[in-house]
Amino acid sequence: MKARGKRRLDPLRPGDPRTVGGYPLVGRVGSGAMGTVYAAERRQGEGYVAVKVIHPDHAAIPAARERFAHEARLLARVNSPCVARFVRADVEADPPWMVTEYVPGPTVRHHVERHGPLRGGMLRALAVGAAEALRGIHDAGIVHRDLKPGNVIMAPTGPKILDFGIAQPTTSEDATRWMRVRRLRRRLRTLRLPSSPALTEPDDSPGGTADRQGTPGWSSPEQYLGHPATSSSDIFLWGALVAFAAAAHDPFGHGHPRELARRVVHEEPDLDRLAPDLEALVLTAMAKDPNERPDATEVLRRTLALGEDTNAAGAAERRRAVHRALERDWTRVAVRMPRPPRERRWFGVA
Repeated sequence: MKARGKRRLDPLRPGDPRTVGGYPLVGRVGSGAMGTVYAAERRQGEGYVAVKVIHPDHAAIPAARERFAHEARLLARVNSPCVARFVRADVEADPPWMVTEYVPGPTVRHHVERHGPLRGGMLRALAVGAAEALRGIHDAGIVHRDLKPGNVIMAPTGPKILDFGIAQPTTSEDATRWMRVRRLRRRLRTLRLPSSPALTEPDDSPGGTADRQGTPGWSSPEQYLGHPATSSSDIFLWGALVAFAAAAHDPFGHGHPRELARRVVHEEPDLDRLAPDLEALVLTAMAKDPNERPDATEVLRRTLALGEDTNAAGAAERRRAVHRALERDWTRVAVRMPRPPRERRWFGVA
């Protein structure tokens, strides 16, 4: 069974805007606790862009607006073909909005639970794409903190990671920091995004005193033990994502959040149906001690080597190897842009 996305967008509802930031809205993509995502017409070319708008009640809360602006600023820093691309935003609008690349296709969770595990080249391509996404995220000085099957889309060209809602900047300091900060500030001005001390000033606690966790069972052991999330925490979740895709069930099962926390901290994950070479890498990525896990670049290099892309030492060669791997192995996807919604009447209104 090939992965397929939505055939048709959901219609706009009576209370929905018809344009946002000059983008004509076509239909609904989905709605959550914080906001709604719409599909809008692109300003150039065919297809859609995704427009995320905060719910009006949350837009009235300063802390919610700042979290939304924080998400936009972080996403604007990432450059990877396996991460949904940031386009523009106005976080001071009423309500705030953000435009990103529209990514058609089902989530990994939706596809696997409906059609079964990924196998062979498709599973390897998912591992490569997710590792490449983390490479781009970590190189931008960000910890995603919420890598899970529901946040990875099976797009036509490869897996793409979404949702930077609980992402955090890292605190690593290097000789080029202030050069990068100046470039970032210029880019934020160009994109009409306000700057923030969280992005440009040193911070000794990347997760803060209240390190928000993601979905139960999809946090790293160190987070459950009260330590801040780091890039190594994302690597742990990379392993969990690959394990889920191979077995069609969560690597630590289901249950009460406290029981899931106990399993993550003290038990080994269920790595059923993983090939031995990929299982060895996933086991290393899911080590209980974050210091024993490889970084994203090493995970990407080793994952590419599983597909015989063994000569990917430099950044340029890695990019070419990722492109070759996805072009060769990402074959069980037949996703097209969804059609506009059918005309529907709401409460007697066309």
